[in-house]
Amino acid sequence: MLVDSDFSSLFDLLPIGAYRSSPDGRQLRANAALVKLNGYSSESEMLSAVENIATEWYCDPSRRDEFIAMLYSQTRVVDFVSEVYRHKTRERIWVREHAHLVSGVDGQPLYFEGTVQDITLEHLNYLNLQASETRFRSLTALSCDWYWELDPQFRFVRLDVGERSQSVGIGHHVIGKTRQDLGYIDLSAEEWVIYQNLLETHQVFHDFELPIHDPQVGKVWQSISGEPIFDAYGGFAGYRGVGRDVTSRKLNEEMIRQLAFHDPLTGLANRRLFMDRLQQTLTGMVRSGQCGVLIYLDLDKFKYLNDMHGHSAGDLYLQQVARRLEGCVRSVDTVARLGGDEFTIVLNDAGSSEDLACRHGQLVANKVMFALKAPFHLVKRDEMLSYEGSASLGFVVLTDPFQSVEECLKRADAAMYSAKGNKSSLDWLASGKPASVSTLKDSICQCSPK
Repeated sequence: MLVDSDFSSLFDLLPIGAYRSSPDGRQLRANAALVKLNGYSSESEMLSAVENIATEWYCDPSRRDEFIAMLYSQTRVVDFVSEVYRHKTRERIWVREHAHLVSGVDGQPLYFEGTVQDITLEHLNYLNLQASETRFRSLTALSCDWYWELDPQFRFVRLDVGERSQSVGIGHHVIGKTRQDLGYIDLSAEEWVIYQNLLETHQVFHDFELPIHDPQVGKVWQSISGEPIFDAYGGFAGYRGVGRDVTSRKLNEEMIRQLAFHDPLTGLANRRLFMDRLQQTLTGMVRSGQCGVLIYLDLDKFKYLNDMHGHSAGDLYLQQVARRLEGCVRSVDTVARLGGDEFTIVLNDAGSSEDLACRHGQLVANKVMFALKAPFHLVKRDEMLSYEGSASLGFVVLTDPFQSVEECLKRADAAMYSAKGNKSSLDWLASGKPASVSTLKDSICQCSPK
């Protein structure tokens, strides 16, 4: 068994989450990777927040019982996959655990040690793969593919379409034409170059996807695979291949992408997508020379609304807040829900100077505060409820494209809490400097619309 000093050193070096927990569900140790995975900034903060791993971490608390039972019977657990919450933000993720049971000299269990790895994207890809395989078997069983042949000039000379195939854009009208001649395949110029290069260099290709615009059913997707045909003398004689409709798969992929990167309640970007968009904004600042603005918003007394009027009213409130926030920004900006009652807004290309970006940020912040002051129409036990909400808002001007997204978020969060602490509706910081009453750039703004 490792001594504590060795265990701590191992913790510091591991790139994935590592922990020590008690059989009764207390968190005893957590390394930096696990602390970050759960949304905390330090081990002490996380340890003080976690009271019962089973009910607070696992989406299905019975998974903890299964986990402990396996440890007691086998002394170790490998590849234990569960859906859990990021403890602080309550965002759902999928993790893989490996753990072993540590017992004392008397054979009595002391604690569990193990590792935790975020496999959310891997798990979603696995589910997507399973769905794709199921669809493929179904299509194959129903003979949904079609067979096609092209001549050396890449014109259709043969097309066999099964009775059960989804054949939008496929029919004998294509005979004698190239795919470019058809006019309803929505490939970009670059994609057409790739397609033509495959044919001209006589390459075998698989699952080349074609978006088809049909005036009656809208956009559909076809996937084609092909190989070159050579005559007895080795001369190129054209192409042959198969095609299938993959519209359902594309729609399911979009749905999975929506679930992976958007908040399921409000439809806004979730934390993962927000962090990516914020990084894109910082990166784009180098090219554009523009500043950005990051707004952090916290709804006041949201817990009171939930407790007094129920979660259905709280959910409806969050959804209406989301729609109002979206109405305050441009299409190039990003509105996100980080979790609970916390929202963020990223304003791209906010101004070519810090002063202009400050003015733009303040304009949008005031629009937000004004929008949130109008009564919200909620439902409580089938009765209409008029609710007047309020919020605390802070924003920061982004001038350094090389600053980390975490630091940007921390600054905006600090501005929001400054507004909350000063009992003002809005607070903002520029250039990362603390708020000051001596300059316009760093002043505390008590300017909620009346």
